[in-house]
This record gives sequence, C-alpha cells and structure tokens, in this order.
Amino acid sequence: MNDYAEKRNYIRMTADCPVSIRDFNATKDESAFLLDLSAGGVRFISRRALDQGARLQLMVRPSCDLTPPLEAEIAVVRCNEIEAGFDIAASIEMVAPAVYPESA
Repeated sequence: MNDYAEKRNYIRMTADCPVSIRDFNATKDESAFLLDLSAGGVRFISRRALDQGARLQLMVRPSCDLTPPLEAEIAVVRCNEIEAGFDIAASIEMVAPAVYPESA
C-alpha cells in the first residue's frame, strides 16, 4: 500500500502564520491562520465554515519586507469543524504576480 503523502503532486510545507482571506464580494478581510501550503494548495484555520467550491482571495504577508506577499485565488476543497474553528483545505487556482520592493 502506498503512503498517502506519496500521492501528492507537491511537497507540503508547514507554515504556522497569520493570513487574510476575503470573499470576492466582501470589502473587509478576515483573519485566519495558515497551517501549511504547497504549490497546489493551502490549509488554514478559519473562524467560520466555508462551503466546498467557495472562491476566496488569500494574502500571506511575510514578516520580512524583502519578501513580497503571496496573493492567491483559492477554491475550498473541504471544511471540517474543529475545536479552534474550521480546518479549511483549498486549492490554489491563481497566484498574483509578485511585486518586489524597490532597492534603496
């Protein structure tokens, strides 16, 4: 029997950092907590349940100003209620081009 991890197309990296999520029709960001990410998807904790197939904007702002933020459009794959809120897995549908700060 193959290990489940061997079936993944991309390596999953633990992230453990705050992120912002936003519905496309919303005007305000919501805070969430990123658990891990890969080239194909993300997993995060949200305060509210999200429907499978829901599309959102996700923003990861690194603590270092030299690294540009990651802005992506994601689609919810699954949502499981947990003690801390909702464990959300989503596929990355599109990544916005990186904008690097100008050098001094």
